[in-house]
Amino acid sequence: MASPSSSAESTDKSPVLNWVLALATIPAAAAVVGFAYMQVLGTAGCSEPDCTRLNTLGFSLIQYGVPAVAGLAVVASFVTARRRGGVLVPLAAWMVIVVAVLVLVFTFPH
Repeated sequence: MASPSSSAESTDKSPVLNWVLALATIPAAAAVVGFAYMQVLGTAGCSEPDCTRLNTLGFSLIQYGVPAVAGLAVVASFVTARRRGGVLVPLAAWMVIVVAVLVLVFTFPH
């Protein structure tokens, strides 16, 4: 049986974890956008057979979507930080960031 102090202790750490994860999405989103630009600029001299996998729609979604998701995670954390399961909001934002990086890595030629 859990003691009341351990229950209160875990409740106090949850909002801190939520805010750390939520605020960390902002520099991560900036890094992903920078990486997206590097990937696109790296294709400037590629020829047609090498560039058949280019996905400009994916680049546009990443360029505007990832920062929006990071901003929404921070805004939503104002409501969800102290709630049970509120940490799922920034974790979902981190999943979007990871998927964006994977799309960039596999979409653009090396």
